[in-house]
Amino acid sequence: MAALPHDVGLTPPRSHVAAANRRTAYEVVFQEGASALLALRPWIAGQDHLVVTTPTVQALHGGAVAGLDPTGRRILVLDCTEASKTLQQVERVCRRAHELGLSRGGVLLAVGGGVCSDITTLAASWLRRGIRHVRVPTTLVGQVDAGLGYKGAVNFDGHKSYLGCFHAPAHVLIAPDFLRTLPARHQREGFAEIVKIAIVCDPDLLNLVDRHAEELVRTSFAAPRAAGRAIVWQSALLMLRELEQNPYEDQGYERLVDFGHTFSPLLEAASAHRLSHGEAVAIDMALTMALSAELGLVAPASRDRILSLLRRLGLPTDSPLLTPELCRHALEQAALHRGGRPNLVLPTDFGPSRFLQAADAVGPDLIARGLRALAHPAGTVGSGATLARLGLRAAGSLTMAGS
Repeated sequence: MAALPHDVGLTPPRSHVAAANRRTAYEVVFQEGASALLALRPWIAGQDHLVVTTPTVQALHGGAVAGLDPTGRRILVLDCTEASKTLQQVERVCRRAHELGLSRGGVLLAVGGGVCSDITTLAASWLRRGIRHVRVPTTLVGQVDAGLGYKGAVNFDGHKSYLGCFHAPAHVLIAPDFLRTLPARHQREGFAEIVKIAIVCDPDLLNLVDRHAEELVRTSFAAPRAAGRAIVWQSALLMLRELEQNPYEDQGYERLVDFGHTFSPLLEAASAHRLSHGEAVAIDMALTMALSAELGLVAPASRDRILSLLRRLGLPTDSPLLTPELCRHALEQAALHRGGRPNLVLPTDFGPSRFLQAADAVGPDLIARGLRALAHPAGTVGSGATLARLGLRAAGSLTMAGS
């Protein structure tokens, strides 16, 4: 993994990143400036298209969106919240595409956050058994995580992202200037995903986030500009590198990017989505760091560093909804989704992250100690012998080297 350059004078490359495998490839373009949406024009020139966006984006950037279709007929403003991430919204996109007569060569454009991307991706996979789609993530979560992968999904019967597809975009446009109008809460939840990828993939990025994240949230990514661009670009690049190893999740179920995503889906649903996705991920990471400390895989100082960073960012690290029963059920659900094993990603201080594959290794006593540690940090670091005792498998990327 390439080391992150020094954060003084950084200029993220305005170039293309290919995320390729044996079946598909797509490009991710980093674009600066208020006219970033103009970069979409070559991708839709001469093509039937439908732009799917949100009321918020329309209110803040309606003029730029209108540039993609001055008549407005090909712009669908859709309520895109976690509560409205449903099959009905996907059907609305499909119905509008049908009314416009989109052909097999047509293209959908998602200009919005992660929910907009999810709904549009699923609709694109349905229409005529699959048409192209382009993503323009306007949130931090979207630019470093949700807008980059192959998946689209909707919630179903109380289960987060239960119905979905694998349908790679043709292009992804990352325009950091959209972050200038992003509310602070949404910036914070985006940083939860950045902290996630930094912990399991890049200690240098974690150090950069530790130094600059609070100021970036306070200034809406205006300053320090170079560090903000570097954090977004490096996080996206790391995510792409992890995803391209197993984009369809059919080459195994051990994925570093699942860190923070074992307990969080049930926690988010249990809150009736009052907790945002990033907030639930932050609580999940806090508990997982506490479990790693209880198992002797990280020192209390490493655990406390992450908890402190999350709290300084204004992210929660605990919730009354995070009960032993919810944790047990979450591990069971994770096993159903990950080939029969929970594959809980556990960071370590002395090498690659580990995957805990046996559900019974995380018993009620360990969960209770982990939950207590969130409120009353304590514990001692163990040694590599813990790995053999628990039967933990190593991941391929280093985690927290020294600061």
